Amino acid sequence: MSCPARRPATQRINDWFEIYQDFPEDRLRSQGARCMDCGVPFCHTGCPVNNLIPDWNDLVYRGRWKEAVRQLHATNNFPEFTGRICPAPCEAACVLGINQQAVTIKQIEKSIVERGFEEGWIRPEPPAFRTGKRAAIVGSGPAGLAAAQQLCRAGHEAVVYEKADRIGDCFATASLNSSWKSTFSTGAWTRCRPRECSFVTNAHVGVGVAVQELQREFDAIVLAGGSEQPRT
Repeated sequence: MSCPARRPATQRINDWFEIYQDFPEDRLRSQGARCMDCGVPFCHTGCPVNNLIPDWNDLVYRGRWKEAVRQLHATNNFPEFTGRICPAPCEAACVLGINQQAVTIKQIEKSIVERGFEEGWIRPEPPAFRTGKRAAIVGSGPAGLAAAQQLCRAGHEAVVYEKADRIGDCFATASLNSSWKSTFSTGAWTRCRPRECSFVTNAHVGVGVAVQELQREFDAIVLAGGSEQPRT
């Protein structure tokens, strides 16, 4: 079973679009069928977020895409990100990789979430009740938005503070292609639109917004500012 084909390098050097071409559905289902549902699924421990990989592999094989979307989101707030930029340690841990090519887990993950958006299955999920507790989230990258989403769905009020002029931190402001920006805005905003969370932009906590102010107004503060300086 071959891996997804790469776009020609002569094309890729001119843009920031996808590296790999999409698998057609029959290839994705074939890849899902290759998953052996191991008694000890090392892909679980290889995955930093403990995705239920054998479960949604089997659902894709059976063509039960909506259930696969639910299983994927049970452990992963933003699979549209991890399905693209994660180095896929799950595939390195795949038992099938001992003597064959590993299951193309990352490609299946990306395809599941893309199918979810196409079908309209991914929507805001406001809580049934409110606890009255408030939390401030400092930073609106994937970590901050994931925290905000979880807190909102638990019934708390989450307010996300972003020092830039738009939500998304580096994902929204970096010089990436329109496809990536569309992925961010579609995915993150679909889940965290004002029905679930509140957003404050141009709010640099510790500079323009006093930490003491947040401490007075909120029951908890989540620091999700990320690292703006690369490792050397």
